[in-house]
Amino acid sequence: MKILLTGANGYIGFPTAVELIRHTPHTIIGIDNDARATWVERCSGQLCYPDLQQWELQHGGRFISIRGDLADPAFTNEILAIHKPDVIIHLASQPSMPYSQINGERARFTQLGNVTMLLNLLWGSRAAGIKPRFIVTTTTGIPGQHYKQIPESSTLNRAGSWYHVSRGFDSANCDLAARQWGLTILELRTAIVYGIQTGAMRDYGLCTRFDTDYYFGTALNRFVQNGVQRRQITVYGKGKQTKPFIALEDVVHSIVRAVDYDVGPGHLIYNQTTESVAIVELAKLIHQQTDAPIIHVDNPRKENETFQMRFDNRRFLQLLGRPPVHLKDEVKNMIAFLKQREENATKDYSLTTADSPSA
Repeated sequence: MKILLTGANGYIGFPTAVELIRHTPHTIIGIDNDARATWVERCSGQLCYPDLQQWELQHGGRFISIRGDLADPAFTNEILAIHKPDVIIHLASQPSMPYSQINGERARFTQLGNVTMLLNLLWGSRAAGIKPRFIVTTTTGIPGQHYKQIPESSTLNRAGSWYHVSRGFDSANCDLAARQWGLTILELRTAIVYGIQTGAMRDYGLCTRFDTDYYFGTALNRFVQNGVQRRQITVYGKGKQTKPFIALEDVVHSIVRAVDYDVGPGHLIYNQTTESVAIVELAKLIHQQTDAPIIHVDNPRKENETFQMRFDNRRFLQLLGRPPVHLKDEVKNMIAFLKQREENATKDYSLTTADSPSA
């Protein structure tokens, strides 16, 4: 079976490719335009890890890496006509809420790019005469702060950013395509993802992205990094609002299971989240493990600081098919990983200095 994986160099895409190579017999066609690195660089972001190398995946002998832009319909149509995938895992997007809020140009770029890529894949599949299974990740933020409990079904698009609204459009287009053309589309509404490695990545000695800048990092990543470096952990406002979280391990595991999951045609929505945690409690958790101080500052975001976001995730937990990773355990692993990495970097620097002519 052929699987087209979009956003293959991304934070979730790369681990997904590794797990598919390790645990399935399928051929993976990975596509990415490598724009993420440019976006982060323009925002003065800095990775804790270097860019990932595709040759690592080629050890499996079943990975094809293609560089291209899915917003280009001619490119998308050609790829689909040539490879005729049985499954399309669509992870490619401009994924940052803050980046989409910078100005009108970034808002237009985000919405036009995200919506166009999915439409090109849907219509390109139809033009190629194929009906692949679609696995599409969107976001738990589509309904905004509107429901007391967010259902695993179509909801109002009441998102709180230009990025999140774009994924609401994607969800509506998934629903329309499934109804008009009889497609099977599994939409995974993804929560805030945390973690550095999956099981197969640990086996290969690999790690994924770890962005900590304001625009492409997450509050959790910044909290963890500051904790490791014993710097203050900054909480916006009261921090009592809960946010949905899920470990990278569980995200990737559920995507891989979705490839062969027994469902019929239609548009199925899964709330891809396992825990809802208050931001201030997250800060306290990292403080307990690192002794980094916590400070509160005025909240620059327009949001209800006491809103308790709750989800119906029963359908997703069935898809996951195993007990989920707990945030407390994985954050502990992240802190240990980062501390070890800093220690190794210090040792390497000391050895380099000692061996240099000027030492």
